Amino acid sequence: MMRSPITQIFCFLLFLPTLLSATGNPGRQEARIDQVYSQFGLSGKGAVVVMIDRGIDYTHPDFINANGETRLAYLFDLIDDSGANASNNSYGRGTIYTAADINVSLQAGTTLSTDRFGHGTATTSIACGNGSGVSGNEFRGVAYEATIISVKVTQDGFPAFGNQPGEAGAFDPGDIPVALQFVADKLEELGMPGVTLINLGSVGGPTDGTSTICRAMDDFVARGHTLVCGVGDDGGGDNFASGSVALGNSTEIQINKGTNGFLRFDMWYDESNRFSVEIERPNGQKLGPFAAPTGPNGFDDRNFTDIRYFHRGADVEFFGATSNRRELLIDFTGVAGVYKVILTATAVEGSGTFAATLNPATYSSSNRFLTNQVAGFNVNDYTTAASVISPGDYVVKNDWFDLAGNLQDITGQGEAGEIWIGSSVGPSHDGRLVTDFAAPGEVLFGAYSPDTWYSNFPSSLVQGGEGKYGIQNAVSAAAPLSTGVIALMLELKPDLTPAEIKDILHQTARQDNNTGSVPNNTWGYGKLDALAAVQAVNSLVPTADPNKDQARLKIFPNPTLGQLNFNLPASEASVQEMIVSNYLGEVVYKLNSIEIERGQFNLPAKMANGVYQLVAIGSGWRASSRFVKL
Repeated sequence: MMRSPITQIFCFLLFLPTLLSATGNPGRQEARIDQVYSQFGLSGKGAVVVMIDRGIDYTHPDFINANGETRLAYLFDLIDDSGANASNNSYGRGTIYTAADINVSLQAGTTLSTDRFGHGTATTSIACGNGSGVSGNEFRGVAYEATIISVKVTQDGFPAFGNQPGEAGAFDPGDIPVALQFVADKLEELGMPGVTLINLGSVGGPTDGTSTICRAMDDFVARGHTLVCGVGDDGGGDNFASGSVALGNSTEIQINKGTNGFLRFDMWYDESNRFSVEIERPNGQKLGPFAAPTGPNGFDDRNFTDIRYFHRGADVEFFGATSNRRELLIDFTGVAGVYKVILTATAVEGSGTFAATLNPATYSSSNRFLTNQVAGFNVNDYTTAASVISPGDYVVKNDWFDLAGNLQDITGQGEAGEIWIGSSVGPSHDGRLVTDFAAPGEVLFGAYSPDTWYSNFPSSLVQGGEGKYGIQNAVSAAAPLSTGVIALMLELKPDLTPAEIKDILHQTARQDNNTGSVPNNTWGYGKLDALAAVQAVNSLVPTADPNKDQARLKIFPNPTLGQLNFNLPASEASVQEMIVSNYLGEVVYKLNSIEIERGQFNLPAKMANGVYQLVAIGSGWRASSRFVKL
């Protein structure tokens, strides 16, 4: 399949920062996952974990059942279009492999699709690997008996190493909506509850929830499917700049380009405004000024070899956003030094504000804004979709023993209990809270395969892993751990909705001195607590016939803005008590006799938005129904 040159620009956005930061410690005890196993006996069985990432080495023992058959229901390789026209592929791109295809491959020793980088294999095993590569359960993933669907939407570029050839990077953002459509179709075909993780994304784009991909993500959730996307690995750097330019005035945005590699500047501003642009190289040579495009369909694209310049109206910017904003995208590939982007306002309605990002410009990079810097606002665009669950990453333990018995230690990125320095920080560019909670991701253990880029680093292979397990860190580790916890929640109560899951994770997150007052743009609602979340779900599991209980108590409207009506059949009219409780089982409101008699009451004005239960208790019976307060 032909990929357009403009689309290919965006592959840099993903895989260059990954080479810097994607290499991470057991968080099961920290998140109280082991206590979930001992108290509830959950394993993910009956739930589906979907990983949208860099593919998977399905031959790794973590993804094979004891009978030798694959744990994968499907593998969809969107990098390989050889099967785009196959009879089982209605999506017109990629290649689809079924469990039967994979089992034949396992028996024959052939390879259908793989993950030569290692990221997708490691992260899938954190979420749901069975740890069977070695004896014991030390390297077992969270939902270790879940069914797996793997979707490969990107591959990272890396040079040749050892006797292995290098690999070119590849990514087409248009594959993500296709991947989500495929996953929705297959989950509905399987008839099983599932949780999907998009385990990629970086700073840049509109970052306001209106891009084509964000809308596809919200559509996916609207079909009833839970979706996770980590906040990103772009925290700790001066990679966001903002300001205002008055009519006829100019502002100079200074950028330090620390190396000779690739650096992307991506700026957004309202369609009603017009900024002309000059660019100054480190040697003082200027390009421009270039006038702003005349309307929403206007564009000005230029190539100066070391600088590629794209100025686009709101209807032709690269992300398909619906927020009516223009995009100024500049790719710098020349020498290191200080570059200047000079904006002059030639038309202004309102404040004349702009919002700009740099990528890569992480905590470990010397790329950074020198002027107009604003802290935060560096979450990845995908995670600003309104209905997605967005974990951040914090430190639980920074050291490990490698395969040779040497102590390895990551320093300068946060101490135990603190947020990881690279965990992206909100809000979204339209001011919304993005982070839902933070999960332990520093450092975790994941599956490694031989002859991959990951296994090329001996210090990353962990003692006791026999070469089959190594470290994985960053948000790329915290997000799959969170995904595995959601799979356990769905095993216990398969009909949980995405909104209910998100609300439970908010209400059960724990706070400490590191999180401070919550919610906030770094920690969201606090630290992930798997045991508290599962206990909250367990409180919703009916002990009697759920259909009979639901028939007893009918409530409307649902969701409600504050007033709630309820009906009880005449046979159960003798009500002794009615209460409203939250997911922790705490009583937040008790109805008085007048409210019970008239079948209507108003929720307290100070009651937080979320999911609650209305419980009616009579002589020898109890009925409850869930409702959502908006």
